[in-house]
Amino acid sequence: MRFRTLGALAACALLLVAHPAAAERTDPFEGANRRIHAFNRGVQVKLLGPLAEFYLSTTSVEFRRGVSNSLANLNEPVTAVSGLVAGDVALAANASVRFAINSTLGLGGVQDRAADMGYPRQALAVADAVCRWGVPSGPFLMLPLLGPSTLRDAGALMASSAALSHTLGSDVYLAWSGTEAIIDYAQLHHELGRVDAQSLDAYAVYRSAFLQRRAAVCVVDRVPDAADTAED
Repeated sequence: MRFRTLGALAACALLLVAHPAAAERTDPFEGANRRIHAFNRGVQVKLLGPLAEFYLSTTSVEFRRGVSNSLANLNEPVTAVSGLVAGDVALAANASVRFAINSTLGLGGVQDRAADMGYPRQALAVADAVCRWGVPSGPFLMLPLLGPSTLRDAGALMASSAALSHTLGSDVYLAWSGTEAIIDYAQLHHELGRVDAQSLDAYAVYRSAFLQRRAAVCVVDRVPDAADTAED
């Protein structure tokens, strides 16, 4: 599963896109969540922001695309396993083929040769697989450094992170996840800055956007259709 430091904040960009409505839920941990959000924002301003600016100013678009492709390629085995857990054999097979092609013909994933050959990227995280089993999201959580989540998704993240750390070794996993975190944030840096500058309540924006994003890919998180409600 992709480990994203603050990467889940990408959901804020989706506020401008029409998605299925997220199910109404309370925020029982709002006080703690807001304090963690303030801490995360401080890390963005003092650490991640300068790193993102340096990365963006010293690298080309082509270089950044290659790095992103390589990191995405490393996640294909996770997608394959998640696909099997979700019972989606076709998706698991697609991810396996993509990893084989891009790791060889794609120069370690720098080039997405698999997509050119008819195997498009179809990312699936462990949390998405758990969602397909109908597990409810639980309350909203703002995780330190990791950003918006839910009880279900945070549990899936912890399990997958522990498994990857055990399999790869903690040093390798931390290096991988840390690099991925910075690259992910760099792609969102300016957009997140605009949200913080223009929002009266940035925390509420991130929470709403994240829940909308999850509802777009997780059926159990959506508001029931009016017809379904009437039948009940």
